[in-house]
Amino acid sequence: MADEKYVAPPWIKYPTSPRHSNFWKTGSGAEYLLTYKENVNDEEEYLKLFPQAPTFGEDITPADSLSQEAKDYLNSPSKPLFIKLWENDGKPKYDIKLDDRKNQVYMFDTLLFDKSSHIHIGTEKYDSANDIYELVKSEICDYSPEVWEELKYTVLINAVYFKIVSDINFTKELIKTKNRDILFRSENLELGVEELEDGSFRGNNVLGRAVMEIRDVVKDVYENYNLIDWDISGEPYSKEHCACLLH
Repeated sequence: MADEKYVAPPWIKYPTSPRHSNFWKTGSGAEYLLTYKENVNDEEEYLKLFPQAPTFGEDITPADSLSQEAKDYLNSPSKPLFIKLWENDGKPKYDIKLDDRKNQVYMFDTLLFDKSSHIHIGTEKYDSANDIYELVKSEICDYSPEVWEELKYTVLINAVYFKIVSDINFTKELIKTKNRDILFRSENLELGVEELEDGSFRGNNVLGRAVMEIRDVVKDVYENYNLIDWDISGEPYSKEHCACLLH
């Protein structure tokens, strides 16, 4: 099977279009779903090679620990389609030991603010992951500041996920970090960490924990990216470039 080529799954061909988006009902989205169905004979076997991304998976049932207000918001038709729970309690999956220097990789919170390419979600266009985060924050805070406290990690991980998968180069660089703890250096000690004079770190590193959780997903979803036949699938969503050109 390694020598075969496959049509790209919808969640890789158009990685920023959620399953229930109107994008898939008309135009290029609807046409691509036809191409996908025509070229997938055994979907069960196909999904072993290309597991569904969170954008195409079923919604997670909220935990009892979430307030009824938060549950109501998550089930509200006015909620953006791309805001989905990754864990049923809306909390980070990972904790990180800040003193474990042997298994750490350091990044900067510029990932959150990067505007090198737009993020298109449905018919909307966002300049950065932070743009998504702040817009949804404003909406939820108007609804309930308490609900924002419960769901702010959920908003962050979804926003950053769309940033990462909107560029295959971001995706592949994240996969290369393997299983190392990711620490984001930032002045915002909730999102990242700062290094103290004694060499230790302090901060909650919520962004780092979110990116590690995203890595768990994309390393499976994109594991067989090289088996995609782009002649059948059409142009990829983003072009790969040689990392050496960045130096």
